[in-house]
Amino acid sequence: MFSADDHDRLVSQFYSSAMGDTPWTATLAHAADLFGSSASLIQVRDSSKQTVAVENHGYSREFSDAFFASEAFANDPRLAYFEKVRPGSVYFDHMLYDVEEMNRNRWCRESCDILKVKYQLGAVLSLPNDATAGFAILSSPKEGHASEAAIESFRRLAPHIQQACALGHVIETQAATRAVLLDALARKSDGVILLGRNAKPTFMNDGATAILNAGDGFSHTAAGGFVAHRPPETRKLQHLIRDAVMRPSQPDAGYEAYVLVTRPSGKRPYVLRIIPAPATERFLASQTIASVIHIQDLAAVPLPSRGALCQAFGLTEREADLAIELVRCADLDAAAINAHMAYNTARNHLHGIFRKTGSTSQAELLQVLGRLH
Repeated sequence: MFSADDHDRLVSQFYSSAMGDTPWTATLAHAADLFGSSASLIQVRDSSKQTVAVENHGYSREFSDAFFASEAFANDPRLAYFEKVRPGSVYFDHMLYDVEEMNRNRWCRESCDILKVKYQLGAVLSLPNDATAGFAILSSPKEGHASEAAIESFRRLAPHIQQACALGHVIETQAATRAVLLDALARKSDGVILLGRNAKPTFMNDGATAILNAGDGFSHTAAGGFVAHRPPETRKLQHLIRDAVMRPSQPDAGYEAYVLVTRPSGKRPYVLRIIPAPATERFLASQTIASVIHIQDLAAVPLPSRGALCQAFGLTEREADLAIELVRCADLDAAAINAHMAYNTARNHLHGIFRKTGSTSQAELLQVLGRLH
Protein backbone atom coordinates (compact mmCIF):
# COMPACT_ATOMS: atom_id res chain seq x y z
CA MET A 1 0.00 0.00 0.00
CA PHE A 2 2.90 2.34 0.72
CA SER A 3 6.54 2.23 -0.30
CA ALA A 4 9.40 0.41 1.42
CA ASP A 5 10.81 3.79 2.44
CA ASP A 6 7.46 4.73 4.03
CA HIS A 7 7.50 1.40 5.87
CA ASP A 8 11.05 1.94 7.16
CA ARG A 9 10.32 5.51 8.28
CA LEU A 10 7.22 4.40 10.18
CA VAL A 11 9.09 1.53 11.85
CA SER A 12 11.85 3.97 12.84
CA GLN A 13 9.25 6.34 14.30
CA PHE A 14 7.68 3.58 16.39
CA TYR A 15 11.08 2.81 17.90
CA SER A 16 11.66 6.51 18.44
CA SER A 17 8.43 6.68 20.45
CA ALA A 18 9.49 3.60 22.41
CA MET A 19 12.74 5.40 23.34
CA GLY A 20 10.81 8.48 24.42
CA ASP A 21 12.14 10.69 21.62
CA THR A 22 8.88 11.09 19.66
CA PRO A 23 5.38 11.45 21.14
CA TRP A 24 3.21 8.39 20.59
CA THR A 25 0.44 10.65 19.28
CA ALA A 26 2.73 11.86 16.47
CA THR A 27 3.59 8.29 15.50
CA LEU A 28 -0.07 7.27 15.54
CA ALA A 29 -0.93 10.26 13.37
CA HIS A 30 1.79 9.24 10.88
CA ALA A 31 0.48 5.66 10.79
CA ALA A 32 -3.12 6.78 10.24
CA ASP A 33 -2.02 9.11 7.45
CA LEU A 34 -0.09 6.36 5.64
CA PHE A 35 -3.13 4.08 5.78
CA GLY A 36 -5.44 6.88 4.63
CA SER A 37 -7.49 6.75 7.83
CA SER A 38 -8.88 9.35 10.19
CA ALA A 39 -7.84 7.82 13.51
CA SER A 40 -5.59 5.27 15.23
CA LEU A 41 -4.96 4.16 18.78
CA ILE A 42 -2.95 2.01 21.17
CA GLN A 43 -4.86 0.59 24.13
CA VAL A 44 -2.84 -1.07 26.92
CA ARG A 45 -4.46 -3.63 29.22
CA ASP A 46 -3.03 -5.27 32.32
CA SER A 47 -3.01 -9.00 33.12
CA SER A 48 -6.62 -8.77 34.36
CA LYS A 49 -7.73 -7.28 31.00
CA GLN A 50 -8.39 -3.84 32.49
CA THR A 51 -7.56 -0.84 30.30
CA VAL A 52 -4.72 1.06 31.98
CA ALA A 53 -3.57 3.45 29.25
CA VAL A 54 -4.70 4.75 25.88
CA GLU A 55 -2.87 6.87 23.31
CA ASN A 56 -4.72 7.91 20.18
CA HIS A 57 -4.80 10.14 17.15
CA GLY A 58 -8.11 11.69 16.17
CA TYR A 59 -9.62 12.10 19.65
CA SER A 60 -8.77 14.02 22.78
CA ARG A 61 -7.61 12.09 25.85
CA GLU A 62 -10.76 13.14 27.71
CA PHE A 63 -12.94 11.91 24.86
CA SER A 64 -11.24 8.50 24.65
CA ASP A 65 -11.32 8.03 28.44
CA ALA A 66 -15.03 8.79 28.44
CA PHE A 67 -15.68 6.42 25.54
CA PHE A 68 -13.87 3.45 27.12
CA ALA A 69 -15.91 4.03 30.28
CA SER A 70 -19.21 4.35 28.38
CA GLU A 71 -22.19 2.01 28.23
CA ALA A 72 -21.92 1.87 24.44
CA PHE A 73 -18.37 0.49 24.60
CA ALA A 74 -19.22 -1.99 27.37
CA ASN A 75 -22.16 -3.40 25.37
CA ASP A 76 -20.59 -3.37 21.92
CA PRO A 77 -20.99 -6.97 20.61
CA ARG A 78 -17.71 -6.72 18.69
CA LEU A 79 -15.76 -6.87 21.96
CA ALA A 80 -16.38 -10.62 22.22
CA TYR A 81 -14.71 -11.10 18.83
CA PHE A 82 -11.76 -8.85 19.68
CA GLU A 83 -11.21 -10.80 22.92
CA LYS A 84 -10.61 -13.97 20.92
CA VAL A 85 -7.73 -12.50 18.89
CA ARG A 86 -4.51 -14.10 20.09
CA PRO A 87 -1.55 -11.87 21.01
CA GLY A 88 0.73 -11.56 18.00
CA SER A 89 -2.15 -11.78 15.53
CA VAL A 90 -3.41 -9.26 13.00
CA TYR A 91 -7.15 -8.80 12.65
CA PHE A 92 -9.62 -6.79 10.60
CA ASP A 93 -13.33 -6.44 11.20
CA HIS A 94 -14.66 -8.27 8.14
CA MET A 95 -12.42 -11.23 9.06
CA LEU A 96 -13.92 -11.45 12.57
CA TYR A 97 -17.61 -10.89 11.97
CA ASP A 98 -20.31 -9.86 9.50
CA VAL A 99 -20.02 -6.07 9.46
CA GLU A 100 -23.56 -5.44 8.24
CA GLU A 101 -25.02 -7.79 10.86
CA MET A 102 -23.12 -5.91 13.54
CA ASN A 103 -24.47 -2.64 12.23
CA ARG A 104 -27.98 -3.82 12.98
CA ASN A 105 -27.07 -3.92 16.69
CA ARG A 106 -27.96 -0.77 18.63
CA TRP A 107 -24.75 -0.67 20.71
CA CYS A 108 -22.51 -1.26 17.72
CA ARG A 109 -24.19 1.57 15.82
CA GLU A 110 -23.90 3.85 18.86
CA SER A 111 -20.18 3.13 19.22
CA CYS A 112 -19.65 3.85 15.53
CA ASP A 113 -21.65 7.08 15.77
CA ILE A 114 -19.66 8.26 18.80
CA LEU A 115 -16.30 7.50 17.21
CA LYS A 116 -17.39 8.34 13.65
CA VAL A 117 -15.55 5.23 12.44
CA LYS A 118 -16.86 1.90 11.23
CA TYR A 119 -13.88 -0.30 10.34
CA GLN A 120 -10.73 -1.51 12.13
CA LEU A 121 -7.42 -2.98 11.07
CA GLY A 122 -5.36 -3.96 14.07
CA ALA A 123 -3.01 -6.23 15.97
CA VAL A 124 -2.92 -7.57 19.52
CA LEU A 125 0.55 -7.17 21.03
CA SER A 126 2.21 -9.04 23.91
CA LEU A 127 3.83 -6.87 26.59
CA PRO A 128 5.88 -7.81 29.67
CA ASN A 129 4.11 -8.88 32.88
CA ASP A 130 1.23 -10.51 30.98
CA ALA A 131 0.01 -7.14 29.73
CA THR A 132 -1.30 -6.72 26.19
CA ALA A 133 -1.82 -3.82 23.82
CA GLY A 134 -4.14 -3.34 20.92
CA PHE A 135 -2.95 -1.19 18.02
CA ALA A 136 -5.65 -0.28 15.52
CA ILE A 137 -6.16 1.84 12.42
CA LEU A 138 -9.76 3.17 12.48
CA SER A 139 -11.59 4.10 9.28
CA SER A 140 -14.80 6.01 8.63
CA PRO A 141 -17.54 4.65 6.35
CA LYS A 142 -16.29 7.00 3.63
CA GLU A 143 -12.70 5.74 3.99
CA GLY A 144 -13.93 2.15 3.80
CA HIS A 145 -12.59 -1.11 5.19
CA ALA A 146 -8.96 -2.13 4.71
CA SER A 147 -7.94 -3.23 1.24
CA GLU A 148 -5.88 -6.36 0.61
CA ALA A 149 -2.84 -4.14 0.01
CA ALA A 150 -3.41 -2.31 3.31
CA ILE A 151 -3.77 -5.60 5.20
CA GLU A 152 -0.55 -6.92 3.66
CA SER A 153 1.31 -3.70 4.56
CA PHE A 154 -0.05 -3.93 8.09
CA ARG A 155 1.08 -7.57 8.43
CA ARG A 156 4.65 -6.56 7.54
CA LEU A 157 4.47 -3.71 10.03
CA ALA A 158 2.92 -5.59 12.98
CA PRO A 159 6.05 -7.47 14.22
CA HIS A 160 7.98 -4.19 14.42
CA ILE A 161 5.12 -2.52 16.30
CA GLN A 162 5.12 -5.51 18.70
CA GLN A 163 8.84 -5.13 19.42
CA ALA A 164 8.68 -1.33 19.71
CA CYS A 165 5.75 -1.44 22.16
CA ALA A 166 7.42 -4.15 24.27
CA LEU A 167 10.63 -2.11 24.34
CA GLY A 168 8.70 1.05 25.18
CA HIS A 169 6.90 -0.76 28.00
CA VAL A 170 10.22 -1.75 29.59
CA ILE A 171 11.86 1.66 29.09
CA GLU A 172 8.89 3.65 30.36
CA THR A 173 8.46 1.36 33.38
CA GLN A 174 12.13 1.80 34.29
CA ALA A 175 11.93 5.56 33.74
CA ALA A 176 8.84 5.85 35.95
CA THR A 177 10.46 3.69 38.64
CA ARG A 178 13.63 5.78 38.58
CA ALA A 179 11.61 9.00 38.77
CA VAL A 180 9.81 7.74 41.89
CA LEU A 181 13.08 6.58 43.47
CA LEU A 182 14.82 9.88 42.70
CA ASP A 183 11.91 11.77 44.23
CA ALA A 184 12.16 9.63 47.37
CA LEU A 185 15.93 10.11 47.37
CA ALA A 186 15.54 13.87 47.10
CA ARG A 187 13.28 13.89 50.16
CA LYS A 188 15.52 11.70 52.30
CA SER A 189 16.92 13.56 55.33
CA ASP A 190 20.35 11.89 55.04
CA GLY A 191 22.68 13.31 52.41
CA VAL A 192 23.12 11.27 49.22
CA ILE A 193 25.61 12.20 46.48
CA LEU A 194 26.09 10.24 43.25
CA LEU A 195 29.50 10.49 41.58
CA GLY A 196 30.42 9.92 37.94
CA ARG A 197 33.53 8.18 36.68
CA ASN A 198 35.38 11.53 36.95
CA ALA A 199 34.57 11.59 40.71
CA LYS A 200 32.39 14.67 40.21
CA PRO A 201 28.79 14.85 41.53
CA THR A 202 26.08 13.94 39.03
CA PHE A 203 23.23 14.17 41.57
CA MET A 204 22.77 15.23 45.16
CA ASN A 205 19.60 15.29 47.20
CA ASP A 206 18.32 18.18 49.32
CA GLY A 207 19.94 16.74 52.45
CA ALA A 208 23.42 16.70 50.86
CA THR A 209 22.95 20.19 49.42
CA ALA A 210 22.01 21.56 52.84
CA ILE A 211 25.05 19.92 54.48
CA LEU A 212 27.47 21.28 51.87
CA ASN A 213 25.90 24.76 52.01
CA ALA A 214 26.25 24.81 55.81
CA GLY A 215 30.06 24.65 55.44
CA ASP A 216 30.39 22.99 58.81
CA GLY A 217 33.31 20.63 58.21
CA PHE A 218 32.36 19.14 54.82
CA SER A 219 32.48 21.02 51.52
CA HIS A 220 33.10 20.64 47.81
CA THR A 221 35.11 22.78 45.41
CA ALA A 222 35.48 22.44 41.66
CA ALA A 223 39.27 22.37 41.97
CA GLY A 224 39.80 20.41 45.17
CA GLY A 225 36.87 18.01 45.19
CA PHE A 226 35.42 17.00 48.56
CA VAL A 227 37.17 18.51 51.56
CA ALA A 228 36.81 17.72 55.28
CA HIS A 229 37.55 19.95 58.28
CA ARG A 230 40.86 18.32 59.14
CA PRO A 231 43.59 17.50 56.56
CA PRO A 232 43.90 13.83 57.64
CA GLU A 233 40.15 13.42 57.19
CA THR A 234 40.37 15.06 53.74
CA ARG A 235 43.18 12.74 52.66
CA LYS A 236 41.30 9.65 53.83
CA LEU A 237 38.05 10.81 52.23
CA GLN A 238 39.65 11.56 48.86
CA HIS A 239 41.55 8.26 48.91
CA LEU A 240 38.34 6.32 49.59
CA ILE A 241 36.50 8.15 46.80
CA ARG A 242 39.29 7.43 44.30
CA ASP A 243 39.33 3.81 45.38
CA ALA A 244 35.55 3.45 44.98
CA VAL A 245 35.48 5.17 41.57
CA MET A 246 38.45 3.24 40.17
CA ARG A 247 37.61 -0.21 41.53
CA PRO A 248 37.34 -3.05 38.97
CA SER A 249 34.03 -3.55 37.21
CA GLN A 250 33.22 -6.44 39.55
CA PRO A 251 33.72 -4.97 43.03
CA ASP A 252 33.78 -7.14 46.11
CA ALA A 253 30.29 -7.90 47.35
CA GLY A 254 29.32 -5.60 50.19
CA TYR A 255 32.43 -3.36 49.85
CA GLU A 256 31.99 0.00 51.54
CA ALA A 257 34.20 2.34 53.56
CA TYR A 258 33.52 4.90 56.28
CA VAL A 259 35.15 8.16 57.35
CA LEU A 260 34.30 10.41 60.32
CA VAL A 261 34.23 14.15 59.53
CA THR A 262 34.47 16.49 62.52
CA ARG A 263 32.76 19.89 62.58
CA PRO A 264 34.25 23.24 63.63
CA SER A 265 30.89 24.20 65.19
CA GLY A 266 31.43 21.51 67.83
CA LYS A 267 28.28 19.63 66.81
CA ARG A 268 28.35 15.87 66.54
CA PRO A 269 30.28 14.75 63.42
CA TYR A 270 29.17 13.51 60.03
CA VAL A 271 29.66 9.85 59.12
CA LEU A 272 30.36 9.40 55.41
CA ARG A 273 29.87 6.00 53.77
CA ILE A 274 31.51 5.57 50.35
CA ILE A 275 30.06 2.80 48.18
CA PRO A 276 31.18 1.74 44.67
CA ALA A 277 28.43 1.40 42.07
CA PRO A 278 27.37 -2.15 41.16
CA ALA A 279 29.05 -3.83 38.21
CA THR A 280 25.98 -3.45 36.01
CA GLU A 281 26.24 0.33 36.27
CA ARG A 282 30.03 0.47 35.80
CA PHE A 283 29.67 -1.02 32.30
CA LEU A 284 27.64 1.95 31.05
CA ALA A 285 28.77 5.28 29.60
CA SER A 286 31.43 7.44 31.24
CA GLN A 287 28.86 9.75 32.82
CA THR A 288 27.10 6.98 34.71
CA ILE A 289 27.17 6.46 38.48
CA ALA A 290 30.55 5.21 39.67
CA SER A 291 30.18 5.74 43.41
CA VAL A 292 27.76 6.89 46.11
CA ILE A 293 28.49 9.04 49.17
CA HIS A 294 25.95 8.56 51.95
CA ILE A 295 26.16 11.28 54.64
CA GLN A 296 24.70 10.77 58.11
CA ASP A 297 24.51 13.84 60.33
CA LEU A 298 24.82 12.55 63.90
CA ALA A 299 23.60 15.92 65.19
CA ALA A 300 20.44 15.92 63.08
CA VAL A 301 17.07 14.92 64.47
CA PRO A 302 14.79 13.61 61.70
CA LEU A 303 11.41 15.23 62.25
CA PRO A 304 8.13 13.70 61.09
CA SER A 305 6.07 15.84 58.74
CA ARG A 306 2.80 17.32 59.92
CA GLY A 307 1.02 15.85 56.89
CA ALA A 308 2.28 12.34 57.65
CA LEU A 309 1.19 12.59 61.29
CA CYS A 310 -2.28 13.92 60.44
CA GLN A 311 -2.96 11.51 57.57
CA ALA A 312 -1.32 8.36 58.94
CA PHE A 313 -2.45 8.60 62.57
CA GLY A 314 -5.36 11.04 62.39
CA LEU A 315 -3.67 13.60 64.65
CA THR A 316 -5.10 17.11 64.79
CA GLU A 317 -2.83 19.93 63.67
CA ARG A 318 -2.11 20.95 67.28
CA GLU A 319 -1.37 17.33 68.24
CA ALA A 320 0.98 17.11 65.26
CA ASP A 321 2.74 20.33 66.32
CA LEU A 322 3.31 18.88 69.78
CA ALA A 323 4.48 15.54 68.39
CA ILE A 324 7.07 17.26 66.17
CA GLU A 325 8.39 19.31 69.09
CA LEU A 326 8.53 16.19 71.26
CA VAL A 327 10.81 14.56 68.71
CA ARG A 328 12.92 17.73 68.55
CA CYS A 329 13.20 18.23 72.33
CA ALA A 330 12.46 14.79 73.87
CA ASP A 331 10.90 16.69 76.80
CA LEU A 332 7.25 17.60 77.28
CA ASP A 333 7.95 20.93 79.05
CA ALA A 334 10.23 22.18 76.24
CA ALA A 335 7.93 20.75 73.54
CA ALA A 336 4.93 22.61 75.03
CA ILE A 337 6.86 25.90 75.04
CA ASN A 338 8.01 25.44 71.42
CA ALA A 339 4.46 24.52 70.36
CA HIS A 340 3.09 27.63 72.16
CA MET A 341 0.71 25.75 74.43
CA ALA A 342 0.21 25.44 78.18
CA TYR A 343 1.73 22.42 79.87
CA ASN A 344 -1.66 20.98 80.89
CA THR A 345 -2.95 21.42 77.34
CA ALA A 346 0.15 19.66 76.04
CA ARG A 347 -0.36 16.81 78.52
CA ASN A 348 -3.97 16.37 77.34
CA HIS A 349 -2.82 16.37 73.71
CA LEU A 350 -0.15 13.82 74.61
CA HIS A 351 -2.81 11.35 75.81
CA GLY A 352 -4.60 11.75 72.48
CA ILE A 353 -1.35 11.15 70.60
CA PHE A 354 -0.70 8.01 72.69
CA ARG A 355 -4.14 6.65 71.83
CA LYS A 356 -3.92 7.40 68.10
CA THR A 357 -0.40 6.04 67.63
CA GLY A 358 -0.88 3.00 69.88
CA SER A 359 1.95 4.12 72.19
CA THR A 360 1.96 3.51 75.93
CA SER A 361 4.85 5.76 76.95
CA GLN A 362 6.71 8.83 75.78
CA ALA A 363 9.81 6.74 75.02
CA GLU A 364 7.77 4.38 72.85
CA LEU A 365 6.12 7.34 71.12
CA LEU A 366 9.49 8.91 70.28
CA GLN A 367 10.65 5.57 68.88
CA VAL A 368 7.61 5.41 66.60
CA LEU A 369 7.78 9.04 65.48
CA GLY A 370 11.53 8.84 64.89
CA ARG A 371 10.89 6.35 62.08
CA LEU A 372 8.34 8.59 60.34
CA HIS A 373 9.99 11.30 58.25
